[in-house]
Amino acid sequence: MEYRRLVSEAHLIVQEFLQAQGYNDALMAFEQEANSVLEDIPKSMPAPKPLLEMLTDMRMAQLHSQLGQLNMPSQAEEVDFATQGDGIIPNTTQSVYKELHPVNIIFSRTVEAAVAPAWQDLEKDPEMTVKKVPALVTAAADRTVKFTLLESTHGEDQPGQVFKIFHPHDGVALDIDFHPLHSELMLTSAMDKTVAITNTITGEEHQKFKDHAKFVVRAKFAMDGAAFITGSHDKTVNIYKAQQQHDGENKLPTYVLDKTLNFKGAVEGMCVLPSSKNRPPTVVIGTRGDNYLHYVDLISYSTVKYNTNVNKDDWVSFTPMEISASPHNEGGYLLISTDSPTGRQILFRTDSALQLHNYYGVPTDGYSTPRHVWDKSGKHFYVTGNDHKIYCYQVGTETLVGTLEGHTSAVRGLHMDYERNMLVSCSFDKTVRTWVHSSAGPTALSGTSGLTEEESNDMNLDK
Repeated sequence: MEYRRLVSEAHLIVQEFLQAQGYNDALMAFEQEANSVLEDIPKSMPAPKPLLEMLTDMRMAQLHSQLGQLNMPSQAEEVDFATQGDGIIPNTTQSVYKELHPVNIIFSRTVEAAVAPAWQDLEKDPEMTVKKVPALVTAAADRTVKFTLLESTHGEDQPGQVFKIFHPHDGVALDIDFHPLHSELMLTSAMDKTVAITNTITGEEHQKFKDHAKFVVRAKFAMDGAAFITGSHDKTVNIYKAQQQHDGENKLPTYVLDKTLNFKGAVEGMCVLPSSKNRPPTVVIGTRGDNYLHYVDLISYSTVKYNTNVNKDDWVSFTPMEISASPHNEGGYLLISTDSPTGRQILFRTDSALQLHNYYGVPTDGYSTPRHVWDKSGKHFYVTGNDHKIYCYQVGTETLVGTLEGHTSAVRGLHMDYERNMLVSCSFDKTVRTWVHSSAGPTALSGTSGLTEEESNDMNLDK
């Protein structure tokens, strides 16, 4: 039985290699001659690691064995990887929003949005100045940012209804974040090279910045709101610091450009690390044309680089397109999604070049923009493929536990709402989908989803 499995894996490895290298004639001849073996391979058999990655791993293992520096998790990490979560992770479509934007949707997330109270709210409480509303926030190619009501009413608005529309840029908004202390301050970055801070209560522009020369693909507030960071295809990262205020505690902060960092290539991945007693406020940056992750201290601006290559050479084989820190251990792990044709995701120990796990098999190419998110327990993560699907991996075992199917075009954004244990995805099919665990049952959103029976059964994730 083991021999038959090895033979099957060998055939799949050869088939994948010929496909990846474009050897079409050789592939056709191979599939004809090996037809009987290929047809006998169970469809449920997982795809083996690609040949080039296997050779790379073998050489790296040999090198590290010689150096006596094998990449091994600590005992605490081993225990963490071996400990399973409760398994209550998003695995089925809850709602499909089909009419939020008439064009490709670039970004989506949820937020407790700070907005002006409706007249019904003021009748109940005339002193009310701000109301928090559970909202779905979306940005699309129509250059708008829209707030859609999620769960509770806001005046006469109902769940599923768009209740705020903003136009912060002359180009498409690519990233959106909210101030950790003043939730009415919405930070957006866009294709028109600008960055904006909008007051979601008044609808007015709070500040506008024009310091980049190309698309601004990333914009994040520091965990304490004392700074925000932007990353651009102009190969720079800008750090803006809040100005000190002396005329009242309730005044909203304003920011000034304090530092510009230059890199080899266009900035793609950027992650603000969670607060930790063991590190200063830090942002991690990944760029094109560079095989390093750059850790930047947001106070001193000192930078530490970690090589993403196990053998420590300077060969650039992928770009860190998405970077995020684990949610359950003060950001002790750093996950990156790459544009490698092998669909490679890499789990690093944070503040280290140590690779704890590698994950393969997500359909990817050099034009992919993979996005990923962690589940709330840190035991699983979701990542987009270029086949319109969302893949779920178990962190500690490198196991693909299933796929989310339903989108019909490129999935452009992912967001995990930890409070609701809900995954949010947006796509170039002009829809936003929310995903919950099948045990969650119907919610206020269900009545606005317009799900068909076929769509309700489009989930292939192990329950």
